[in-house]
Amino acid sequence: MSTDTLKFITFTDVHISSVNPASRIGNYEQDIFDKLKQIKDVGEKLKVDFFLFAGDLFQLKAPMRNPHSLNTQLIDLFRSYPAPIYATEGNHDLREDSYDTFDEQPLRVIYSSGAMIQARDVRRTIKDIRVRIRSFPFKEDPDFNAIPKAKDGTTDLDICVLHLYATYAGGTLFHRKLFSYDEIATLEDDIFVLGHYHIDQGIETVQRGDRRHTFVNVGAVSRGTYTDDDINRVPKIALFSVEKKDTGVECVGKTIRLKVRPYTEVFDVERHEEDKKKVIEAEAFVSKLQSDLTTAVEGEDRVKAEIMSLNIEKAVLAKVMSFLEQADVAIKGLE
Repeated sequence: MSTDTLKFITFTDVHISSVNPASRIGNYEQDIFDKLKQIKDVGEKLKVDFFLFAGDLFQLKAPMRNPHSLNTQLIDLFRSYPAPIYATEGNHDLREDSYDTFDEQPLRVIYSSGAMIQARDVRRTIKDIRVRIRSFPFKEDPDFNAIPKAKDGTTDLDICVLHLYATYAGGTLFHRKLFSYDEIATLEDDIFVLGHYHIDQGIETVQRGDRRHTFVNVGAVSRGTYTDDDINRVPKIALFSVEKKDTGVECVGKTIRLKVRPYTEVFDVERHEEDKKKVIEAEAFVSKLQSDLTTAVEGEDRVKAEIMSLNIEKAVLAKVMSFLEQADVAIKGLE
């Protein structure tokens, strides 16, 4: 590989916390630090020019739940990285998913220390390649029509870092919009580094007219929750190599697997199986409740009667409480 090759690493969704997630055993915080150190080591070995981080450094949104010692360790580690880390803010780096809360969040402290750099509009010339890195804070439903297009004739490579649900084809996830790569490509950046969706979707390209747009969406560094993640997934980062050619810049990306312990050593498998069983029973209960709404029992008595008719544990009842209000509304709608 030429010494004139620009190289950078992308990673996302670290979700570090000093509090172990309920589904984890062992030391979750240390496991995350081990991965961050691996990313640093890879960057040193490959002599990368910068790192890109696509949001959700922290897991807990309340600032008081992230101790100063955690920030100190992160600052010390990130300062030891061999190149700058350009970052954006995920929903877990904000309270109420609002950037208005950012000044009181721990990620703001990380930025102030210089250990990470907020990548709103960074312009650098590296290996004779004029690079622009831009990012936008998390927003549930961004309006891409309101965002200026990337290409202005002053750059060779435009990179956009975004924290939002996106897949190649788009669709919905958890009743929320999944943006398609075609929609995002209207911003006209050459490379889009995506965070938020923890599932590894690899590196894809989209052709729009005579322009090729590359999307790196390799999933979360963390394996935080048993129920919301594929526990067999091996976390990855991405490495990009960029060379300047007579016809423009040529970008080549590949994924790198991080070393992690087997899921049986980090997750409480037995507890998960018990929780999964309770969820299945809860869903069955709600399904029965909805299918029997035509019973002669009226109003709240109807709900009580349905509950009493089922032989379910108290733990299961706790799981379905959140559904009961919806069921009650549905019942009232039939009266």
